[in-house]
Amino acid sequence: MYKKSFGKSSAADRPRIRPEKEPVDIILEIAGLIGIVAMIVLTASKYAGLPQVIPTHFNGAGIPDDYGGKGMIWLLPAIGLVIFTGISILNHFPFIFNFPVNITPENAERLYRHATRSMRLMNLVLVVLFFYLTWETISLAMGKSAGLGMLFLPVTLGAVFFVSIYMVIRMYQLK
Repeated sequence: MYKKSFGKSSAADRPRIRPEKEPVDIILEIAGLIGIVAMIVLTASKYAGLPQVIPTHFNGAGIPDDYGGKGMIWLLPAIGLVIFTGISILNHFPFIFNFPVNITPENAERLYRHATRSMRLMNLVLVVLFFYLTWETISLAMGKSAGLGMLFLPVTLGAVFFVSIYMVIRMYQLK
């Protein structure tokens, strides 16, 4: 017999509801959208002034260790947009998420609300990350910066882990 690792209910057994957005949810979505638009505008406004070769990869210390053509700068906004769009679409179907607790008709709405809000927060964190990467890549290419900095990797990982851990702990509290 198949044993599930998370929760006791499968996605097929869960209530198929979508919690209404609260003001904080709308703010998180708008902030993420503004970040995506700002990243695209930044890239478009600086593109003509970029040198033909720009940094395309950074090592763990935040120092560039690979280079490519200036057109590669569009990869960061493109990846950011795909991730933002994918998470935003996925967020319309909270009943398919993996939950560490059992979803019942009684707790579904509050757990779905928390899960979708957490995903919006993670989406915003990722948009900020990609905006920063775009900003720093442009700054480096134009000779106005030396690298991402030693704190980039630990701060980024810390933010992603914090949101993830908060989400799971809060799920257990809300069950």
